[in-house]
Amino acid sequence: MDEVNVHVTQREHPEMVHLKQAVLENGIKVRNEQSQEAILIPFLPSSIKAEKIQVWDDSFDATEVSNELSTWFSDFLKKEVRLMYQPDESKRNVDELYRVQDKDVVSAADGYPILIISEGSLNDLNARLSEPVGMLRFRPNIVLEGIAAYSEDKLGRLGLGEAEIIGVKNCSRCIMITNKLDGSQRDKEPFKTLANYRRVGGKVLFGRNFLVAKHGKVNVGMEATAL
Repeated sequence: MDEVNVHVTQREHPEMVHLKQAVLENGIKVRNEQSQEAILIPFLPSSIKAEKIQVWDDSFDATEVSNELSTWFSDFLKKEVRLMYQPDESKRNVDELYRVQDKDVVSAADGYPILIISEGSLNDLNARLSEPVGMLRFRPNIVLEGIAAYSEDKLGRLGLGEAEIIGVKNCSRCIMITNKLDGSQRDKEPFKTLANYRRVGGKVLFGRNFLVAKHGKVNVGMEATAL
């Protein structure tokens, strides 16, 4: 969060692409791949003081993880920011236009808890590009294989082991997908090419947003079943 508690993203700070993460047993390790400096973010904050933060039009409670970690990120971004933690009791509702249940919530993500893209969709896009891009450009939570390109656009309820998720909205993309993963200068692609054939109602779509209908553990290689 910035100095007025508004979220900070790669849209304004493309250099954040140099921050690499790994989930460990005792926290989340974040490494600056340029300097190789690393920090460990604990799963629970040291502070219990709640304050309002803002993500897009939503305001909800969060606490600062620690002053030391906020300073580390401030030094990296060369501006004052704070690393915030959203406790379980702090609720941020999903856009009411796409809620399935009144209790549908999302954390500090853009708008939905899960984004799915198929390998077929990426392959189709790359066949149209002079320089292929990797799936990480689009930051999906789940990647599906074995389905036709853009089949995810029409997916409803999916079973993943004991978990169930519901597709509610195709994902509109922004400038973030032009951030090259090596941190070099932003490109017009793949947004420019996607806009030629994936523009709907003034928005460029790639991937589908899902809500969680039933909790359960999800593993790589798990079979997804349309319900």
